[in-house]
Amino acid sequence: MITSIFLRHFKIYKGITFIPISEGVGFSSLIGENGVGKSSVLEAIDCVLNQKNNNWPINNEAKNEGVGGDNFPYIAPVFLIKKEKLRNTKLADQELFQKAEKLSNFIWNKNLKAPTKSSSAFNEHIGELKKSYKKDDYFILIVGKKHNDNSIYFGGYQNYLDFIGEKPLVKPSEKEIQEYFKGFYDYIISHYSYLYIPVETDVFTYTKLETVEMQKLMDKNIQDEIIKAIKPGTLKQINKDLNFFVKDVESILEEYEYKGYHKNSLTMPDLVSKIIEAYFSIKVLNKKPKNASKLIPVSELSSGEKRKALIDVAYSFLLKNKNTNSNIILAVDEPEASLHISACYDQFEKLFSLTKNKHQIIISTHWYGFLPIVLNGSATSIRKKSSNENSADFFNLYNYRETITQARKKAKGKLPIDYNIKSYNDLVQSILFSILKDEPYNWIVCEGLSEKIYFEIMFKNEIENNKLRILPLGSFKEVRKLYNNLLSPIKDPDYTIKGKVICLIDTDSERVEVDYENNNKNLFFYRLWNNKKENLKTELIDVNRNSMNPPTEIEDCLSPYVYKQTLIEFTEEYESIKNIISNCEVRDNATNSYSTFDLRDSEKDDIKDFFDDNQGYNKIRFAEKYIEILQKPLFKEETEMEWITKIKKLIN
Repeated sequence: MITSIFLRHFKIYKGITFIPISEGVGFSSLIGENGVGKSSVLEAIDCVLNQKNNNWPINNEAKNEGVGGDNFPYIAPVFLIKKEKLRNTKLADQELFQKAEKLSNFIWNKNLKAPTKSSSAFNEHIGELKKSYKKDDYFILIVGKKHNDNSIYFGGYQNYLDFIGEKPLVKPSEKEIQEYFKGFYDYIISHYSYLYIPVETDVFTYTKLETVEMQKLMDKNIQDEIIKAIKPGTLKQINKDLNFFVKDVESILEEYEYKGYHKNSLTMPDLVSKIIEAYFSIKVLNKKPKNASKLIPVSELSSGEKRKALIDVAYSFLLKNKNTNSNIILAVDEPEASLHISACYDQFEKLFSLTKNKHQIIISTHWYGFLPIVLNGSATSIRKKSSNENSADFFNLYNYRETITQARKKAKGKLPIDYNIKSYNDLVQSILFSILKDEPYNWIVCEGLSEKIYFEIMFKNEIENNKLRILPLGSFKEVRKLYNNLLSPIKDPDYTIKGKVICLIDTDSERVEVDYENNNKNLFFYRLWNNKKENLKTELIDVNRNSMNPPTEIEDCLSPYVYKQTLIEFTEEYESIKNIISNCEVRDNATNSYSTFDLRDSEKDDIKDFFDDNQGYNKIRFAEKYIEILQKPLFKEETEMEWITKIKKLIN
């Protein structure tokens, strides 16, 4: 997997720029305004992985200033590779594998030293990878190329490699580096098939069976298939019969004979090339209309249909080829190009569904309706500064709306355009089209990331079978804002709404005001509330109901026994929690976590302080530990709480 890339003097990128792409998940998007360099990133990867080393477009300004000497252009992708996926059987591969081990250990252990923004961004990026991936299991490798140069290049690490030669303290020469890593570049990139679909791609040419791109998609070599189709002895017989024919002609021409300039017989490559020319080159991809018998050549489709056809072809082959011999990286420039907005959703859904087959998908796009749908992915926002420099911000899409809300709080004012692109117009549009589909999505819109962590396990079956998505927005006001934006189109009689949207918030001590219409069968707005009259049982109540006491958060609505077991995990860290666990038994009639213990006011404050600690991050830590314990065999038969069952009935 490619996690990031260094670019120097490539197209719009003057100087050294670091672009984060992924933190190990399969779906990555590059977003930003026109002309900031989104497509250039995809093209740069194409140059390196498909060995187009002599055709780089160099930054014009850098070219005018001079790009010789140490100021050379280069492209250096950063790879995250599971060690067991790197070939290590043949002797030659074993030697290169060992060199990968040494290079990776060097990068794992040493930050880039240069005091530059790109070095700092890279070091931060590696720090994030280290949180999720172990050095013993994964390689981190930088494997790049200089412009018009066949030598390997390791970016900022090139001048600091200390594991080459017998004297680690002596800096190796460039010649020694290249000799040591001979064949290493080809070894690494041979594990990948990079398929790049630029926005201007001609679908007619791209989908010809004999193209390199189609053969990568099919995971088959047409020449090999032709050779297998030709029976043994066929070529020999053809040459024998044709030679007999020529000899017969020559017998008539007493003073002349026919002789080939370089060869006298037909070879297998000759036969293969002629079959490709005569058989495959005449075959054209056609669309089969659902209710018509006549095929439509792709060249005659509309611009939007052509774009859709490209994704359909890639999707079909990659979905089928789960066990392909190489790691597929599919890069698509503006998948939404020329498509009607109603078709964008399906286009993107197909792309990020391919990540389930372990393919890496990288897109550049101007359409942001997909952002809340991606369960596991990232967005890199690229922008051009007034100083003509490029910079990039990385977003984890797992909880992107909450991230935006928190960033807005920190900024204490207007946020940059890149944050605002995740606007409610795109969000509402994305949700609306998803619930209009014949196989609709369903949504739970909540306040925080901790709710998302709980809900993804509590509603795991609905996520897998009912296309349920959990969307944390960061605050009650954001949930209300989204509800208000959805209400009008969902009420519109011209729309046939098939999916459900459930907005769910905590109960605060102060009453909230929402223009809630509780007669809508597709849009709901509830609060979680522990009812004192019903032994503090957690209930789903209409958002405008007057009941405000006691204040209720998600941490008050959990299973009492799993709740206690989770608290035990934090007793070594928090003395106050240890005292509660030691002195309090679970109440016999406990209905939820709020009623688990019979606590004094001071002990309730201790619980609150625990969850608020680490700037509230303890809520996330607790949620992660809770769902881990919940899935253990001991709690498999745990009775489902009624408020969870009610939500499931709404969705199902």
